[in-house]
Amino acid sequence: MKTVHFLRTHFLLMAALLTAGIAMSFKTDSSKKAVTVYHYDSNSMAPGAFSTVSNWAVGNPVENCATSRDVRPCKITVPEGSTLSSILAGKNNSQVLDISEGYLPEP
Repeated sequence: MKTVHFLRTHFLLMAALLTAGIAMSFKTDSSKKAVTVYHYDSNSMAPGAFSTVSNWAVGNPVENCATSRDVRPCKITVPEGSTLSSILAGKNNSQVLDISEGYLPEP
């Protein structure tokens, strides 16, 4: 009897908490950072060319990125609060290929 009385009196509270919990689970995460996608926009494969910021352009690549490792990087995603130059700084061509998202074939 006491259990039934307890459930009756607290039913609205439980329903409100359940509704709030469900509603909060659908809330979008406003803390997600914006990103900028850069694609390698050069045919140069000279030493250090992949870490030269002027060889990169904003946006998705014209060519499709291959999943197998070829000879040129395809694209790099830079999170908000960071820069392409800070990501590429001090890296050689091999290191840039390691962080590239996909690859481009030899020109």
